[in-house]
Amino acid sequence: MDHEIEMTFQRISNDVLKIFFRAKEPIECQEPLLELGAITVQNLCDALGDECIEAEEAAGLGLGSAVEKLSKARGRLVLVNGWQSWSFAGELKGWERPRRALLRRDLNLFVDHPAERALRLRARRFFHRHDIISHFLLGLRTGELRLMLVSDNVERWSGPRSSDVDRISRAGFSGDSSDKSSCPHYLPPVSFLLRGDKIRVFAYASGGYFAAGEIIARLCVFIGPDYFSLKDRLGSYWAADRRFEELSWVSKPKSISHGMIGGYASWYNHYTAIDEQIIGDDLEAIKANDNFVNSYFLQRGLPAVFQIDDGWEIQVGDWQADSHKFPNGMAEMAQRIVAEGLVPGIWLAPFLLMPNSAITKAHPEWLLRDKEGRAIKAAWNPNWGGDVWTLDLSRSDVEDYLVSLFETIVNVWGYRYLKLDFLYAGLMQGVFSGRKGGAWQHYARIMARILEFSQASNGEPVAFLSCGAPIESTAPFMPLMRSGADTREHWEWLQLRLIGHQGRPSAKVNLEDSIGRAILDKTLLLCDPDVIFCRTDLTSLKDTEKFLIGMVAAMFGSQLMTSDDPARFANDARTESESGTGALSEAAFTKELIEWYKRIEGKEFGVERNPGRTRALYDFFSRDGSIYGAINLSDREQLIVAELSESSELSRLSEWSETSESAALAPSSEFPIPCHSMIIFGT
Repeated sequence: MDHEIEMTFQRISNDVLKIFFRAKEPIECQEPLLELGAITVQNLCDALGDECIEAEEAAGLGLGSAVEKLSKARGRLVLVNGWQSWSFAGELKGWERPRRALLRRDLNLFVDHPAERALRLRARRFFHRHDIISHFLLGLRTGELRLMLVSDNVERWSGPRSSDVDRISRAGFSGDSSDKSSCPHYLPPVSFLLRGDKIRVFAYASGGYFAAGEIIARLCVFIGPDYFSLKDRLGSYWAADRRFEELSWVSKPKSISHGMIGGYASWYNHYTAIDEQIIGDDLEAIKANDNFVNSYFLQRGLPAVFQIDDGWEIQVGDWQADSHKFPNGMAEMAQRIVAEGLVPGIWLAPFLLMPNSAITKAHPEWLLRDKEGRAIKAAWNPNWGGDVWTLDLSRSDVEDYLVSLFETIVNVWGYRYLKLDFLYAGLMQGVFSGRKGGAWQHYARIMARILEFSQASNGEPVAFLSCGAPIESTAPFMPLMRSGADTREHWEWLQLRLIGHQGRPSAKVNLEDSIGRAILDKTLLLCDPDVIFCRTDLTSLKDTEKFLIGMVAAMFGSQLMTSDDPARFANDARTESESGTGALSEAAFTKELIEWYKRIEGKEFGVERNPGRTRALYDFFSRDGSIYGAINLSDREQLIVAELSESSELSRLSEWSETSESAALAPSSEFPIPCHSMIIFGT
């Protein structure tokens, strides 16, 4: 159904160009997607006016050439952001598209927009070959010139606020202003469909109501002549200096831009095979040797998290301790962690239910269902036995249940770092049986209720890590967020790669996504790039791959977690030549990596795709220009061009057999980078 929607350009606060989409008539959305309008690159450049001209000149382009260069699919790069943490992020050329799972289509649930089918039907046929789909933001780059469209719906949640004429009415919410379940009404999340020079804009507004004259969506338009100028504009607009203040307690020094959140998580070593003995052994050992957490955090007097991941619960949906695994319960475990001087952390997926869970059997009415009454499938996970369902967040009794759950975890058990996983399930399409409104409205209300537990009843602060999270809808509430697909102790997962699983656990895929979302780190998000690896056992990663993972995490992220088993750590710091193993010991690697962290401490890095043919080659650079280099995620050696001065040094980290030697170099133009490695130049 076509609706009358007005689109206007306005210069408002901070001299930012905004695009407003207003309903010209009352709109009650029945379809998953509401098409808001179309914008051309010419429209954007004309509206930017002198700002565009100045950016052209600063980027070294001819006057008036921005429109021509940014409009042509051939020659430009398009920054694409996937729907949620595990969806693809990165720069694409005109003919490139993220892959999708074909043989096991259920795997696409891990990455797809809830209205993915509707979006793809709006694109040209044959897998939208001619169209590029992006969510929340869309970036265009030619040379160093960057143009970006961003949904303006990510103001930091800070509790109840007065009404704003720039926000939609609270239609469908409780009319009682004292109702604790109400919260400011966030706008529906936005998607973009790019074809040539035309950008079509859509809102995921199913179930929403918009009165005549009300705002449906707002976009911000940014242009910059280089990476850091654009990042500075984003950070300034999103008030990055204040956005992360609530998390400063878990990252010292207080300046979050120079601090790192981090610690230990049990997942990538033990997976679900955990119990009180295993977790207790790791906890007791964490201060007993020079493992990464102890060396980098605890010995330096920095806070560190000790997080118990999946495997502690009876099953997904039944969030009580498995008495066979944790006979003394989770409160006792939290107390032991605190006694060791660490921040107690725990994993849960609060919106998910297994079909055979006790909650499902007791309250089948809590399940989100389709028009035929069938439970909505939120995921297919063979580790959990197959199909996974989701809660109906529109219901008051579901809201009460979730509040009670977090009351238990925070105020009864005593956990202060909560990893909330599979959050995308809270935005699935379905027939809501409780309050009126769209999925994004119910999600915002529940996230606001969860955030009430950011301070425990005893006054202690609580941190939330959002994972598998819809970026636009989650960032206002929980900015500490996973920035990519799950990593893995192996470079690639070949079987899942062959069937096209976009969000597969893989070190390579995780690196791609983390690099693709680097511009959001410390502007909108504190990006969690997932764990780093220092260990030598239970992994097939080479030293160069582990080093690459560790450096990408430090340069483009704000959290350094590890799953290496401290109870298996040996203080053997021998090098490969001394040990004869052909690889660095865990102690030696840990020491080497921390030394490199000291070298880059306090520096801010940018990264972009190399304009060559491969998608897997990236250029990185520090803001002060003192460090730069390239990253090669491909399976082949790549050549890069670099201009060096006589005083330049090259640290070649391609082969650990050379132990990252530095050597003075004469000016040269071409340098080889072996597969799965990086090369670093420093002056």
